[in-house]
This record gives sequence, C-alpha cells and structure tokens, in this order.
Amino acid sequence: MLVASARLSTLEAFRDGRVREAGPGGKGGGNQKRGASADDLVLTVPVGTVVWNEAQPDSPLADLTVDGATVIVARGGRGGWGNLRFTSPTRQAPIFAQRGAEAQRRHIRLELKLLADVGLVGLPNAGKSTLLTSWSHARPKIGAYPFTTLQPELGVVNLGYDSFVAADMPGLIEGASAGVGLGHEFLKHIERTRVLVHVLDMTRDAPLEDFALINHELAEFGHGLAEKPQILALNKIDTPDGEAQVELLREGIDALGVRWFAISAAAQMGTRELAEATLELLRRSQDEDRRTAARVVPVLTPEPARRNRFEVETGRDGVVELDGPTPNWLAQTLNLEQLEPRLEFLARLRRMGVERVLKRHGVAPGDMIRVGGVMVRWE
Repeated sequence: MLVASARLSTLEAFRDGRVREAGPGGKGGGNQKRGASADDLVLTVPVGTVVWNEAQPDSPLADLTVDGATVIVARGGRGGWGNLRFTSPTRQAPIFAQRGAEAQRRHIRLELKLLADVGLVGLPNAGKSTLLTSWSHARPKIGAYPFTTLQPELGVVNLGYDSFVAADMPGLIEGASAGVGLGHEFLKHIERTRVLVHVLDMTRDAPLEDFALINHELAEFGHGLAEKPQILALNKIDTPDGEAQVELLREGIDALGVRWFAISAAAQMGTRELAEATLELLRRSQDEDRRTAARVVPVLTPEPARRNRFEVETGRDGVVELDGPTPNWLAQTLNLEQLEPRLEFLARLRRMGVERVLKRHGVAPGDMIRVGGVMVRWE
C-alpha cells in the first residue's frame, strides 16, 4: 500500500529500485486455529505522486494529490485451508491440506508532479528563479547561464491578504515537447498548475519569437498546457536594452492578447503588481472550475456485470484453458500430483458446472486442460 504524505518532498527513497515485499502470513495451528494474516507493507510517498503499473502503461493506478491518500498496488495471496476443511462423509481423515496462494507481484513506476498554483515558464536565463526569489522566501540556485535550475523549485507568494504557491520551472528549449534537453522531465509538472506566468527576457534580440517558441512547445506537449491562462512578465526593464525593447515592441505585445507587466525581478520593480494580477487570474480560474463543476450533470452508469465464475477458451497451443478466481486458486494451491487433492479439485470444478462447458469445447476424459497456468488431466 502507498500512502501520500505532505511531509515528504522527493522519491529519493525509491531510487535503489529494490523489491519491496510484505511478510508472509502465519501458519494454522491445532484446534482449527487460523493462521494470522500478514501485516500490510505501507510505503510513504510525497503528495503529488502518480502511480503507474508498468504492465498497463496507458492509465495510472492512482494520482495521490491529497495528504493521506492511499492506494493498494498489490494484494496478498488468498490463504489456504487446513485438512479438516476437506472432510466429507467418504473422507473422514483427509491427509492433505491447501497452501496459500502466491501474492500479487507488480512492477510499478512512481512519478512525482509538483502541486503548485502558478507555474513560471520561459527560456533558460529569462529570470524565473529571480522572480520567484523576489516573490517569496524560496532560494533557488541562480546564475547567469542556461540551466542553472535543474529541478523545479516551489515558493509561497504571500500578499498579506492572500497567497499562492508558485513553481519555478527549469528553462524550456526548442524541441522540449519531444524530450529535447530537460523537456519531458519538467513539462509534466506544469500540468497541475492553473495559471502560467510567462517570463520574457527583454534584452534578447527577438523576445516575441521566444514567446511563440515556448507556447509552441506547450501546445505540442498537450495535456491542456496551451489552454492554461497566462500572464506575460516582460523582465529586465532595469537595463537600457530591456526598457527600449518594451517601447519598440509595444504594439506587437498588445497584439498577443495577453495581459502583460513590465518588471525587473532583480530590482523588484513591478513584481508586486504582477503577483496581485496573478492571484486575481488564479482565483478567477478556480471560480470558473467550480461553476463548471456545478453545471455538470452526473451520468449514472450501470454497475458492470459480474464476471462469470469461470471462462473457458482454447489457447494458441490448442489446449483448452479454464480461467476463474476459484479454479485458479484451487489449481495453484492444491498438490494435484496427489490423488486425494486432485479428486477434491475435480469434484469442486464439477460442482461449479465446469464439466458441461468443457464438453462443449470438445474436452473428453483423459484430455489435458490448463487451469491457472497449471496443466491437469481432466477425469
């Protein structure tokens, strides 16, 4: 079982890739005593962890977005019965018992996505880390060269009357949506944010082309990133080149249709106004989500039909296969090489109505069938 905890922030404990395994259940005792069930193996992961089953990569097993959220990723095996369970009028003293079934084994992948309200996006060295520093008490590593930030950083932006959580996303580059550079590693973190603050370095030669490039990568990656509301932060206006670019490109900036603010993250010019506008947009986005949710009429889907107790089909090798929870459990936990447990197994299958279905599939006494991966002769 995995449990999400707000006290953790990384998946570092699972980097070793070793097998995590629950202990075995207890053995039965005299006087018809049952063996004790094994204790659950509980593994703690950070809030924001997405759990994937590697055998079914199309959809996650769970998305643990709340502190205390749990998911069972593998179940213990069904316990077996002692010999007294198999007594009958013709078998007063059974000499066989049933062992417990094997536990489930799964190869899972854990992926951590940041939980932030606002994501700061832009090219490397646009000033995202500096903006986060000026907004909050976060202290991301800052340098005057690309990819100084190699992992997302979170900071709480407190405006006195309200606050939000912002994430400094490492700089994107052309081709990021296809996995170039640090692309896929960090684009996935933006999925959880509601609002994007797009930081442009106004000292560059063509900042509007930079804006188009980043938005193209967001659209190519998909997952709704291109539809998220944005605010444009025109950074580094404390320099002559930056200030001049804003005036020179003002008409083109207005034509983008995005609310924009001219700021200097380093000099903390305009950053408060930008934060207030970001909070306003964030709250509007949250209100719209609530209104949309209120308008949605729940669709009542019928309960799925109960799965048959067993199914029979012919395998690729021509062997008839019997599949079902109880037949599989019996085949895997009884010693079918011994006469008494094999007769018990076959008798139970007949009581389940297996015999007539096997006949329809052409199975005759003496033929081999496969049950739960075990080959057995039908008698």
